[in-house]
Amino acid sequence: MADTETPRPPARDRSLVTGATGLLGGNLVRLLLSLDQEVVALVRDLERARRLLPEDPRLHLVPGDVTDPSTYRAHMTGVDEVFHTAAYFREYFQDPSRTGPLERINVQGTEQVLTAAAASGVPVFLHTGSINTLALRGPESPADESTPPPEKYARPEVSDTYPTSKVRADRAVAAMVRSGRAGRTRVATVLPGWMWGPGDAGPTSAGRLFLDVARGSVRAVPRLSNYVVDARDVAFACVAAARTGTADRYVVAGEKRSLPALTDSVAAESGVRAPRAVPARLATAAAALMELSAGLRGGEPTATREGVRVLREGDTRNISSDLARSELGVRFRPAAETITAMGAWYRTHGMLPAGPARAGAPR
Repeated sequence: MADTETPRPPARDRSLVTGATGLLGGNLVRLLLSLDQEVVALVRDLERARRLLPEDPRLHLVPGDVTDPSTYRAHMTGVDEVFHTAAYFREYFQDPSRTGPLERINVQGTEQVLTAAAASGVPVFLHTGSINTLALRGPESPADESTPPPEKYARPEVSDTYPTSKVRADRAVAAMVRSGRAGRTRVATVLPGWMWGPGDAGPTSAGRLFLDVARGSVRAVPRLSNYVVDARDVAFACVAAARTGTADRYVVAGEKRSLPALTDSVAAESGVRAPRAVPARLATAAAALMELSAGLRGGEPTATREGVRVLREGDTRNISSDLARSELGVRFRPAAETITAMGAWYRTHGMLPAGPARAGAPR
């Protein structure tokens, strides 16, 4: 979203952001500070937060855990809005049986943060969902805010995948609103696409792919596409949804992008050879080998079979972000701008070699 096209949201005095060192949370913190207000950042690691977040007298770092309300309940007092971005996503890189954090953090943690916000009389709670909670739709009738979740993610009674955990979190929030347990707190949900952008220190699946391509360790990527959105555009959508939005849900999917085109851009920005594009059917087998190799060496794979499965679903998705565009003023910046910003951020933070991208990259 170009600065000249960005409307300025109404002012607020004090906001609280969970997951403040994450990709979306960090960009929200920066956006809120740029609006000349105080920000309470809930973080798990103070030293890490000091490295990743701006040094600003208006920024208050609070060590805490979304699953332990005693660590943040007192800090809800005097807050105008809570932006809940904290989530567990490393299921994509780990043993698929390790699903406990999905339920504890993504579902129960969300309920606990909303409960604390309501008890403190916080006027607005902004919940971050996912486009993975929308059933697949054809191009003649793309998915939007009214689309129900995919049946396979709606059935489980416990979180067994990341998409299932986000469906369950959405339902928990809706149940709290219906039952009156959210009190007078207005609740809105933003459903982002696959977020890329500067500040991805985690890193998320996008950041891991970016870094692995930039380091020359990815030889091939499947011919698949998915909805990709800059985290800075999602941050703007969250603030606008909280402050000027009238709906309770906004899809902020971004634009559908080809994975080979994205990795070509990363390679060009980084000065390395671009991965070759291969048939999608090979992706699952390749991911299985990555998982095996990572298990033997004790690391984490670039991709897993679960991640590939979600990516293959994304290839068939058709999603509309028209409501966010028309009501919130959201505009999606070009992918090239996102890739350039990511490279600059990773070099600044020592995650890629310092200096500008190399010219004349082999193709």
